[in-house]
Amino acid sequence: MDISIYKLKTKFQNLLMPICEKLVKLKITPNQITVTTVLLNIIFAGIIYKFSNYNFLYLTVPLFLFLRMALNALDGMIANKFNQKTKIGVFYNEAGDVISDTIFFYIFLRVIGVNEVYNLLFIFLSALSEYIGVVAVMVDNKRHYEGPMGKSDRAFLISLLAIIYFFVGNQYFDYVLILSIILLIFTIYNRVKSSLRGE
Repeated sequence: MDISIYKLKTKFQNLLMPICEKLVKLKITPNQITVTTVLLNIIFAGIIYKFSNYNFLYLTVPLFLFLRMALNALDGMIANKFNQKTKIGVFYNEAGDVISDTIFFYIFLRVIGVNEVYNLLFIFLSALSEYIGVVAVMVDNKRHYEGPMGKSDRAFLISLLAIIYFFVGNQYFDYVLILSIILLIFTIYNRVKSSLRGE
């Protein structure tokens, strides 16, 4: 069974449509949004790393990841709904997501004291799951986003860990990462299976 926050994508996009239309009027391109998002991600990761002893910063993580999710949605909306899709934009979008996730998630999980092995496994499987989703295009001509630990789900998980860390610390976080790793394996399996079935 495919369970993922990604299922809410359409409703989220509807909420963002007024912003999307304003950006189009300002002649902001999808690629500009994508590159800006990656740069913001790197800057914020650096802030978290440099000022990790300022606990209040962890409460800004969910806000930042929500902003990032909105920007990711907006670049796709402008590209698809306003006929601004480019070939190079596909590379920007896919590479940008993996770069952003890898840098921010690794630094964040390291700063909050998650076991290094679990951290690296989580990062590797996250990247692999997105790679599988892209490769699936060669099988059934469709980019696959199945869960249960897709991009949006991982952002939700990191946001939740940031809030919990602020209030009670990192107790049991290693176990949460182990569960997340298992869910990532299921995610990869679901994407391969769905692609082979042409779903």
